[in-house]
Amino acid sequence: MTSPFPTTYTSSELLYVAFRAAFLTTFQDLLDEFEPNHIPGSSSGFLAQASIAAGCASQVQLDVLFRTWQRIDSGHETLTALEQCVCFYAIGELARLGKADDRYVIDRAANGPRVVACEDLTWLASTLRTIQITWPFPVDAADLELEMNEMVDNSDRRVENNTNQSLADEFLELLSHWTVSTQILQNAEGLLTPRESSRLGKFFSKHSQLMNL
Repeated sequence: MTSPFPTTYTSSELLYVAFRAAFLTTFQDLLDEFEPNHIPGSSSGFLAQASIAAGCASQVQLDVLFRTWQRIDSGHETLTALEQCVCFYAIGELARLGKADDRYVIDRAANGPRVVACEDLTWLASTLRTIQITWPFPVDAADLELEMNEMVDNSDRRVENNTNQSLADEFLELLSHWTVSTQILQNAEGLLTPRESSRLGKFFSKHSQLMNL
């Protein structure tokens, strides 16, 4: 399942900030995982909003986030169902930060390679929810998550809807991955600041076991 992605969305400043917010929170989760006092299972990442993706490795979430970003930034006219969900949950992550009034992370997200004015947080969560509701995709991600969960639990439902089953399979495949593509930094170009890119590169150099070399 693919869907057209209008230029009004590819150039959206909020979508850009949302992808950066998803990066910042998920990368912090990944860094925390390698702290000596880290509690196993306490990290989540932006895709944890989808219960089917619970337990997906933080580095794998970053990998799919950057791949999706690269397709959007490169002007691809369609996105796969999984990429649509990545966009939806990136928006959801920024909305969560807005609702929590986490100005520190939001300010960092808004001050990337593109500097975006994101001063008024009062209506940020509701504005982002409106974007999700009016998304140019044929499905609502909340309904889709319900469908996926039912398909995982019920073999009969798995046969009835091949389209959503394909997406459920894509999510389940993510759960089976541990390593990331060697193109991860390249895919993040334009989204990360030089300092963030350097920090991410140093992390993977130190933890080369996380890369698919």
